[in-house]
Amino acid sequence: MTSSTHEFFDDLDRRKHEPLLERVSATVRFDITDGERTEHYLVRIDHGEVRVSTDNVPADCVMGGDRPVFDAIVDGRMSPMAALLRGLLAIDGDPELLVLAQRLVRGTRSEASSRAVPQ
Repeated sequence: MTSSTHEFFDDLDRRKHEPLLERVSATVRFDITDGERTEHYLVRIDHGEVRVSTDNVPADCVMGGDRPVFDAIVDGRMSPMAALLRGLLAIDGDPELLVLAQRLVRGTRSEASSRAVPQ
């Protein structure tokens, strides 16, 4: 089964350009834990041009958390800031890029899912 998170990053990479990020140049790595396995998604943003890879390399900001948390974020059931404040998401690096992550999610999601938010 493909997760919402995986679909989100696939869609983001296919779009190639995000108008909400035209003033941004940064790298953000998402470390998503699923049991004992960790997946990495590196998002490179160059003035709105977006590329996604699975490289596990240093980034301006690294966000880490469990798969259900990321699924809730990309489904629109939780914001990255709420996840951070609840202790469900950890960040390392430039915290201002957390706002960037919210722009990425808002730019792709259609309607919030009615499933329960992970506690």
